[in-house]
Amino acid sequence: MSELDFAKVGLKMKQLRVEQGYTQEMVAEDLDCTVAFVSNLENNRAKLNLRVLLYYSKLCNVTIDEILEPGFTDRTPQETSKAMNTELLRVFQSYEPDEQKKILKTLKLWKRG
Repeated sequence: MSELDFAKVGLKMKQLRVEQGYTQEMVAEDLDCTVAFVSNLENNRAKLNLRVLLYYSKLCNVTIDEILEPGFTDRTPQETSKAMNTELLRVFQSYEPDEQKKILKTLKLWKRG
């Protein structure tokens, strides 16, 4: 069974939180905990629990698997590719349709370059 690197999971949680425009203070208020606890979670100094995983999942509109996935250390190339595709799609879908068209056009130009 795979080892789980909780430091990478914490970094993913922080990345997702920041992308959504939330501060540690906002998360702490929602979870009814201290800012220090949120910081400790994101920096692998506190134990992660299911309540926190569910909160971040709902807050960031991602699955728990997407939060935990960066922490698995022995992924196959196929698993890595699938994870990257999922992340790209999630980020792409966060843009408005007009922005998506511009991004797609830019990517097509970049690929030709």
